Amino acid sequence: MSQQIANSLVRSIPFERLFRSSSPSRDKFLSRLFGIFSEEVVRLWARQSSAPYEDLGRPTLRRPGEQRGKTLDFAFRSRQTGHVFIAEMKCELEFENYRYLKLAEHGQLRHHTGDAFQRFLALGQDRSAFDVFVGGTLIRPDGTMLVWGSVDDSQVPAIAKQTGIAAILSVENMVSDLVNWDVAEYREYIESRASWCTEMFRALSGQGTPIKDDAGE
Repeated sequence: MSQQIANSLVRSIPFERLFRSSSPSRDKFLSRLFGIFSEEVVRLWARQSSAPYEDLGRPTLRRPGEQRGKTLDFAFRSRQTGHVFIAEMKCELEFENYRYLKLAEHGQLRHHTGDAFQRFLALGQDRSAFDVFVGGTLIRPDGTMLVWGSVDDSQVPAIAKQTGIAAILSVENMVSDLVNWDVAEYREYIESRASWCTEMFRALSGQGTPIKDDAGE
């Protein structure tokens, strides 16, 4: 990726400038497009030695006697302490007039009523509430973490106190880290997705650009 594109990514931060504009249809499209690969951005971030946490895989929370349970997004291990945190990600950028774009108060979590997220919240209050498995191995987590699209850092302590969540991370800051660390894997990942989109839009517009036969990820 050229330096010009990298600089463009830096300028796209904060997310409120990138995903919120005078065109809701544009914002909805970009938010949905980003949602396709936003989890992979987090995984790319966690793979870097500069990141404070590494991703161990997707954790499954089971009640005693339960066979399947619910699978959440990440199990983060602190590179400094070795503590393990079960993490759930919510990155709804344009939804309901941008109501959940930036996490600024505890009430925004009430929107997520699914069983998986409710288990995540319960685990934050009681670490023994569920058996937690990662890759089929039973682990004992040291707490929970929330990953949100963008976060009002000034409100994090209050939200953490109300929920028992140990830390709240933002995808916005992870993108900034990946750009500032000049991570080649991230640049290549973004460049490939940009190329795929360009190929599709050119073909849809009748410009006849051939679609590459590329089985790579």
